[in-house]
Amino acid sequence: MTSASIFLDESGCLGWVLDKPNGKGGSSRFIVLAAIVVPEGANKNLERLVRGFYKSRNRKASSELKSTELNNHDRITFARGLVRLKQNNPGFSYHAVVVEKGGVIASLINKTEVLYNHMAERMLNAPMALHTRVEFYPDQRTVKPRDKNALHNYLETRLAIDGHIVELETTPSDSGTFKEIQATDYLAAIVGAKFEEANPLFDQELAGTVTLTKLI
Repeated sequence: MTSASIFLDESGCLGWVLDKPNGKGGSSRFIVLAAIVVPEGANKNLERLVRGFYKSRNRKASSELKSTELNNHDRITFARGLVRLKQNNPGFSYHAVVVEKGGVIASLINKTEVLYNHMAERMLNAPMALHTRVEFYPDQRTVKPRDKNALHNYLETRLAIDGHIVELETTPSDSGTFKEIQATDYLAAIVGAKFEEANPLFDQELAGTVTLTKLI
């Protein structure tokens, strides 16, 4: 029996104001979901990577450090840390899925939760299928506890249709409590910057390490 924990966060807002610049009355042009798969017993390794940024700032662990507060040097350090983690423990894996809002069909624009669930399933089906038990922790700011069943059931149904027997436990969680979700926030921000800002960091540091899927 193999077990893993999977943490999920996003980059980009869920607004659809595309006729104005992003951040100036307009919305992000892309939605990015990112996930980090942590093999059983290896959570502390990922937590240690995140805590390093707190330590360098003399910041209390209880005061969440958001991705927007990381400078470019921090993001490079984080990206290289992810690569080292995977080199030392191949059970780690990193995933991202991106949708360009301008290509989303009209029927999904008012059904953001459906689009979100579809994106998550396309990203997570394969890594979840590698395990017999998965503890899944999406950021509760995006997946509200009252909505968790829709995402959980969709993931579980698709796994079963594909012939995979996976014991899945879904717990929307507070990123302020889970350093692993904070790490996923940092990863999502790096991927998001590749598309929103043409930032080269992802391609330079993570292109061979993160499984990236572009749906639209």
